[in-house]
Amino acid sequence: MHILKSLAIASALVAGPATAENIVIVHGAFQSAADWVEVAAGLEEQGHNVTLVDLPGRNAEGEAAQAVTLADHVETTAAAIAAAGAPVVLVGHSFGGITISAVAEAAPDDVARLIYVAAYVPVDGESMEVIALTDTDNSFTEESFVIAPDYSFAEILEQDRAAIFGNVGTDIQRAAILAGLIREPLAPIATPVSLTQQAFGSVPKAFIRTLDDQAVSTPLQTRMIARAEITSVIDIGSGHVPQITQVDALVAAIDELAGGE
Repeated sequence: MHILKSLAIASALVAGPATAENIVIVHGAFQSAADWVEVAAGLEEQGHNVTLVDLPGRNAEGEAAQAVTLADHVETTAAAIAAAGAPVVLVGHSFGGITISAVAEAAPDDVARLIYVAAYVPVDGESMEVIALTDTDNSFTEESFVIAPDYSFAEILEQDRAAIFGNVGTDIQRAAILAGLIREPLAPIATPVSLTQQAFGSVPKAFIRTLDDQAVSTPLQTRMIARAEITSVIDIGSGHVPQITQVDALVAAIDELAGGE
């Protein structure tokens, strides 16, 4: 049965964590680590050590974008884990869920817990692209993406950015969301991950579900939670980017789930 919690944000922030954790956060597609600065600061105030990963190829185009692979994402995240001091609580947002899953498969002993934030949770052989194509409840259309002529990168059509990523939040928050959306290398999105029960399956998992999400729809999140048999779930009433629109709630949720509750 899912742990559906009404967060007492103020008391959680005052009480602080039972134990400090090394937390590594991996951002999603079309975004960067810059979107997570406020969340990192909030978690650090709670005593955690936080590392933000900037995945390779941020805003790249041409040959620079074509050169980026999912293996590069895994290697970059693994280096951050080593620098932070394994084992870590590994957080992945959106497409970051694919990366953290692959990292857990490669080095399960380095990951104390996976926390998915409105994220893709793959099964063996799936890519982000494969999972995203099953999402009939989001607001993307085929016209939402601008694909480079050489297929090196994609970006979100400007007129769709507000409706899909910035559907929730203040005017200032929405402006920050839209300003932060960048080009994304295409190859990693289409790359399937190989996962085993012995490695990936052995790592504890939790999920932070966003209830008004137009990018990774809430129904898709619910299906992924069920098939992965994730029982530690906290709901946040936000769109796809609670790291900007619901910072306190997200800090409280990560803080709680990092402790293994």
